[in-house]
Amino acid sequence: MNRRHLALLVLINTVVSLVVALSVVWAFESRRPDLEELAAIYTPRPEPILAAPATQAPAVAQPTPPPDTAPLAETPTATPESAPQAEEIYIVQPGDTLLVVATRYGIGVDDILEANNLSNPDYVFSGQRLVIPVQGGGGAVTDTTAAGGSGEPVVEGVKVAAVSGAADLAHEQVIVANESDLAFSLQGWKLEREGGPSYTFGNVPLFPGGSVRLHSAAGADTTVDLYWNQPSPVWQSGAVVRLLNAQENVVSSYTVP
Repeated sequence: MNRRHLALLVLINTVVSLVVALSVVWAFESRRPDLEELAAIYTPRPEPILAAPATQAPAVAQPTPPPDTAPLAETPTATPESAPQAEEIYIVQPGDTLLVVATRYGIGVDDILEANNLSNPDYVFSGQRLVIPVQGGGGAVTDTTAAGGSGEPVVEGVKVAAVSGAADLAHEQVIVANESDLAFSLQGWKLEREGGPSYTFGNVPLFPGGSVRLHSAAGADTTVDLYWNQPSPVWQSGAVVRLLNAQENVVSSYTVP
C-alpha cells in the first residue's frame, strides 16, 4: 500500500471517528434533563408556616418611677346630682280643663304640657292621668289658719263662707266662695258635716270672685244653686262644716254660729 492510500484511509477513519463522537455527544445531550426541571424536582418544598393564634399585644413596660417618687393618686371627680322635681298624678275629672288643673296647683299650663308631652292645651279627657310638676314641695297654696278657728289647713281663697237658715230645712244653705284670682273645678270635692252626712260636688266651676250655694232641701240644680235633697235639716249651731278637695284633703272648715 502506497502512502497516498494510507493517508486516505487515515483521513476516512478520522472523519468516521469524529462523526461517531459527535453522534454520541448529541445523543447524550438530548437525553440529559433540563437544569430548571431538575431544580423544580429536587428543590424541597418549604414547610407551611401556621398562623400564630391571636394573642394580646405584649404589655408595654411602664417606666419605673424613681424610688423616692410616690405615684400620684387619682382624685375622683364629683358629679353634681340635681335634686329630682316633685311630681303628683292627677286624674282628670269631667269638666276639667288644663287651666283649672294648673290654677288648682298654682302652676302654669305650659308646665303641665311639658311634663306630659302634650301640645294642645285645649284637649284633655275624663280619666286622663296628668303628671303635675309640683313647685315648692306642695300642691295648692295653703295656710294654717282655718275659717271658723278649727286650725285645719285651707286652700287660700276657697272656703266655706257662711251657713244660713240652720235648723230650717226650707232655708238652710251653705255658701262656698272663691275669693282668689284662680279658677277651680269642684268636681269630686265634698262638703260634709263633721260626723254626719256628706255631699259630693259634680262638674261645678268656681271662678274668681264666684260662689255656689248648697241647699239642704230638694230642688233643681242651677249654675249657682245646688240641692242636697235631705229629708231633715243638716246644720245646727256648733256643727262643723268641712270642705274637702278631690284628694280628700280638708281645704276649709267652718263652725256654724
